[in-house]
Amino acid sequence: MINSNYAISGLLILLLKISFINKYINLKSKTKYTFSQFYLSICKIKITFEVNLKTLIMKTHFLLPNQFKKIGWMLFIPSIIVGTYLLFSDFNFDSHFQIKVFAFINDEILSDTKYFTFIENGILDEMLVVLIILGAILIGFSETENEDEFISKIRYESLVWATYLNFGLMLLSTLFIYGFPYFDVLIINIFAMLLFFIIRFHFMIYKLNKSISDDE
Repeated sequence: MINSNYAISGLLILLLKISFINKYINLKSKTKYTFSQFYLSICKIKITFEVNLKTLIMKTHFLLPNQFKKIGWMLFIPSIIVGTYLLFSDFNFDSHFQIKVFAFINDEILSDTKYFTFIENGILDEMLVVLIILGAILIGFSETENEDEFISKIRYESLVWATYLNFGLMLLSTLFIYGFPYFDVLIINIFAMLLFFIIRFHFMIYKLNKSISDDE
């Protein structure tokens, strides 16, 4: 993808240089269009295309290959369903899948705070959170099959939109929700922004594909 962008950009620069050369030849006999002005115009065009190309490479450089998206869905969907059900069913996570784990900090009720120690802990909730976050990252930040600059723009706008929505809801929750329900809000907030991002991004891609198919 990036190599083809290099080739296209190089071709466009070449065509523009030829166009400016012709323009310079045509205007030289009619105006005082100096060689320095012509050279400055060529430099501006070259710099503009190089900046655009670097921007495109930066937008796609940190995305994962498309095949990771399917893995993300396989991790995300079952984990979010099981996690949501258990969270609102008063399930006791600490009584299941108990193993000894390493903790940087452990502060339990009626006990002293311990640092860098091994403790017995039920890891089911941690496993679900890790799978949900990992799956959401793979879904949201893997390339689409036809990744281009416009889709990168949709991804960027969706991420900004999800950030505003997530922290807007967090502010409202902080002002109007108290007690243990607020603790549930904090847990949901761990992966809520990624969820908002995925929903909005894929909805916009669906609208884009639908508009293209309707035009055809």
